[in-house]
Amino acid sequence: MDDLSAMPSSPQSDIASKYFYSSSGPCSGTGRSAEDTPPCQSSSFGSSRKRKKACEENGNGSPETLPSGENGTAEKQKRNMSKKSGVAKSAATACHGTHPLEPAEMAEHLKQGLGKEGQIVHIQEIPSREASFTELPCHLSGAMREALASIGISRLYSHQSQAIESSISGRHIVVATSTSSGKSLCYNIPVLESLSQDLMACALYIFPTKALAQDQLRTLLEMKNVFHIDIDVKIYDGDTPREDRLWIRNNARLLITNPDMLHVSILPYHGQFQRILSNLRYIVIDEAHSYKGAFGCHTALIIRRLKRICSDVYGSHPTFIFCTATSANPCEHVMELANLDEVELIQNDGSPCGSKYFLLWNPPLYMADGSSKASSVPRRSSSIVEVSYLFAEMVQHGLRCIAFCKTRKLCELVLAYTREILQESAKGLVDSICVYRAGYIAEDRRKIEADLFGGKLRGVAATNALELGIDVGHIDATLHLGFPGSIASLWQQAGRSGRRAKESLAIYVAFEGPLDQYFMKFPHKLFDKPIEHCHVDSRNLKVLGQQLACAAYEHPLCLKYDEHYFGSSLDSAMTTLKDKGYIINNPSGALSSSMWNYIGPEHFVFLQRSPSQAVSIRAIEHDKYKVIDKLNNRLLEEIEESKAFFQVYEGAVYMHQGVNYLVEELDLSSMTAFCRKADLKYYTKTRDYTDINVLGGEFAYLPTSTCKTNRVKTTTQANDCAVTTKWFGFYRILKSSNKISDSVELNLPPYSYVSQAVWVRIPHSVKITVEERKLQFRGGSHAASHALLNIVPLHMMCSASDLGTECANPHETRGIPDRILLYDKHPGGIGMASQAQMLFGELLLAPFELVSTCSCTGAVGCPNCIQSLTCSEYNEVLDKEAAILILKGVIDYERAYFEAEDAFQQS
Repeated sequence: MDDLSAMPSSPQSDIASKYFYSSSGPCSGTGRSAEDTPPCQSSSFGSSRKRKKACEENGNGSPETLPSGENGTAEKQKRNMSKKSGVAKSAATACHGTHPLEPAEMAEHLKQGLGKEGQIVHIQEIPSREASFTELPCHLSGAMREALASIGISRLYSHQSQAIESSISGRHIVVATSTSSGKSLCYNIPVLESLSQDLMACALYIFPTKALAQDQLRTLLEMKNVFHIDIDVKIYDGDTPREDRLWIRNNARLLITNPDMLHVSILPYHGQFQRILSNLRYIVIDEAHSYKGAFGCHTALIIRRLKRICSDVYGSHPTFIFCTATSANPCEHVMELANLDEVELIQNDGSPCGSKYFLLWNPPLYMADGSSKASSVPRRSSSIVEVSYLFAEMVQHGLRCIAFCKTRKLCELVLAYTREILQESAKGLVDSICVYRAGYIAEDRRKIEADLFGGKLRGVAATNALELGIDVGHIDATLHLGFPGSIASLWQQAGRSGRRAKESLAIYVAFEGPLDQYFMKFPHKLFDKPIEHCHVDSRNLKVLGQQLACAAYEHPLCLKYDEHYFGSSLDSAMTTLKDKGYIINNPSGALSSSMWNYIGPEHFVFLQRSPSQAVSIRAIEHDKYKVIDKLNNRLLEEIEESKAFFQVYEGAVYMHQGVNYLVEELDLSSMTAFCRKADLKYYTKTRDYTDINVLGGEFAYLPTSTCKTNRVKTTTQANDCAVTTKWFGFYRILKSSNKISDSVELNLPPYSYVSQAVWVRIPHSVKITVEERKLQFRGGSHAASHALLNIVPLHMMCSASDLGTECANPHETRGIPDRILLYDKHPGGIGMASQAQMLFGELLLAPFELVSTCSCTGAVGCPNCIQSLTCSEYNEVLDKEAAILILKGVIDYERAYFEAEDAFQQS
């Protein structure tokens, strides 16, 4: 988790390194590792405008036809290696020019310069698209026409016109068009028109993040300032000062908020928002594709609570406008999200799109020294350094750029390396780049957004914080350090560049792990792969119970009327709440026998607290460690408790905006780390491990009971589990040599939470069979777990981030139980494990069929079978053949177990 095992001391050293960190992937494991990989290979680039174009120059054929040595012949690999040093050729020869280049020119420039060793293995040219315009609708008011003219709009794109006509007519719509296609006008125009014509009308905008809310406020104020009718537009979220909230509730007509605020502050106290809710004409939900998994499940029920209050209490029936991108099922998704019977889909994109050049960049090979010359093996150089040189190239040649990195620490490293490169090649541009990521205080983030939008910054290294549709001005290029975890995320990130008809560039820089290398070898598997579906399960019983308690607090529940909102499981969920003492029959009234009021728990009622305050909809951690610069007592960052000890502990080297700090003191009682800037010759890496402990003692490893349903019988168990991370020490590692200088012990409290797990034992006989065939048992169980994770979304409503599995670190020898296990990654669990147990018989058969029939031939498999797109171990230690034996062995054991049991019962 945000920790290093080794990294190059500088970009010039260009030494292959190991990067250990935790992503949002499903594997828990110890000390999460991933391979770095720096400067890259090249491809042909000419004037022909073909849809797909593989690199053909310098002996590089189509990736599908390359010899078995990755991305080239053995002779070409030799040329990529320095005989003298055994290290990849230094990228220090990168150009020092600063003349402006267009994206197409940059691609050619890279091929001739930084990528001349064949790093560019594929170029996907995505053609431009002409705009499809329509005239402004004749019924738009003069004030609206004037407002549009003031921002340079005299006509609309075809999809904007269709969306406006449909929503003004009162139809629910979902606009599913490309990034930067002007979707905000699809809702701003009908909403502002409605609010200007009816002085009581109100609207509610719901965004998934505060940054998006700030961005939309800027756009609205720009239009509103030239409107003849004054409309109060305000943000109401956790950053809104307490002293401003009363005025906003009494005066705002367009309220911008997020699901969290709706859940905890608006719906529980809806009486304070009576003016808005009773006059609500529109509900706008932007970035609808972000509502999936557990967060989407909670949000779907929060929207049902909102609709119920609007209709049953205040008599309003607002029109919904959804906007989304990068989703395979936009219509079905939003209908489930808001419990709507019909939604009009608008997806014929009329916006212009410039051509995009998408480069796949694979770092060059070099010979890594082994214990002898004969044991030397080819390795790829550091992708962190590689993307840093590319970042510097973009900035030097006038291309505004976002470098997307999967973790906060990767962002800091890329910034530090890029500044070091610019110090040599273009010193005046060193301060034109920075990091944008979670953890920074709101004031710093707003300043970075303003500097990026205003053009003061030429580039940022960012996590997925900039993946959503924040308007950061014109971006020319995006860099992608490793696969981001989903095809949707990759295209969403790449869509940040090339607004309107401008040319743009995207470069995917591969890590050395099998997933990235698979896409480097088979580019069509990446570019032809469909966008993932968005799943949201509004019938999840555990979440439904939590949200029903909130709904009962807001307005008494009635089975007859509320089943329409909460579904057929309402009766059983209400019974559970009644048995727990949360709801009780309304003692008076005409419908007293069917009306249920919220009554508990007692301390909530006594404190006048709503149950929503105890329900976290994103599993957000409220306990955070503060990082303070001792020199000026400035708050640098707040780090979630679960991640803090990977970055700050006494003696740690901590990075902020590319600058090294030494942590001198960690006060556990106040949760504060004090540090100073330091010029150090080493960096630090924690020694840690994470265990999944099934609660209940030894029985957790034995099939003591069985799950017998009308489905396939299984001995699978579903139990509570403790997910615990422990830190026991750290290494100081010299930058100059990447050698460990010393090891220091740590005495830090573990981080743990209770969740739920579902698991099945791997019989010992199966383990013996695998080992007798000289296959890796750990690699096989890891691969079998991945295959199970890959097929779960086909059988259950969940996302990849909802469930995890056990993955022992490849460098860790501690044993783990012989089992296939999935656990719910949300503290307390949201019922995923118990759902999986009921299906586990089928869930075992499906991955066995998937893996055994997959046509890939390598031991590490492919993303279609045993590789997980979000594996925190970067798919190390996988064995496809062993996985097939393990899955078949478990299935055969399960079948034999129940056949013997049935025979015994019959006798």
